[in-house]
Amino acid sequence: MLAASRELLRRVGYENVTMKGLAEAAGVTAPTLYNTFGSKDELLFEAVLEHYEQLLEEAGPATGVRGLDRVIAILTSTAETMIREPQYVQTLMDSFRSRPGARALGRALRLEGLQALVEAVEEMRSDGDLQEWVDPNVTATIISGLRRGVTIDWVSGRVAFDDLADMTICSACMMLAGVTTEEAADRCRSIAEECQGRLSVREVGTGAEQGSRLGAPA
Repeated sequence: MLAASRELLRRVGYENVTMKGLAEAAGVTAPTLYNTFGSKDELLFEAVLEHYEQLLEEAGPATGVRGLDRVIAILTSTAETMIREPQYVQTLMDSFRSRPGARALGRALRLEGLQALVEAVEEMRSDGDLQEWVDPNVTATIISGLRRGVTIDWVSGRVAFDDLADMTICSACMMLAGVTTEEAADRCRSIAEECQGRLSVREVGTGAEQGSRLGAPA
């Protein structure tokens, strides 16, 4: 039922999904869906959450990457995964904002994603890339917050569809440039400058275009 719900969501978009359509797609009756999930929102949330967790697992960077390279790899792979599945991200984030239970699950997912960043920043410390006074846990939390903020702006259309990865990495590296040692800071500035250059020359999508690609209002 969850897989059928995801396929219908992908094809017609959230607003056009009905319990009747979901029941037909899943090969069950509408009362069965109501008895199992309670509502359309609950069913789609469960379907999207299951798939989103799978996407985050697939988004992990390649083995052997560590430290700053691992931070960049995590941010890049997560952004690329979201771009591949924007409708799921839209539905899930709408749920996080509107449903108290979903917000708790959203926090759990963020903590799960945060752990990989904490490990990467701790590697930066062991590699001598962080200034001595910097706390890796706080730094990773700030990076996670920057990522979440850019993602929210992306879903709402304030960040153009194709700019998600560059905007996320640029934000993180601009911050890291102020707390890393000299060589690492130079790398962060170089990466941020490269992303900034692409953001500057890329044609920025309009709100209407963004909404049509994400299924969100302009």
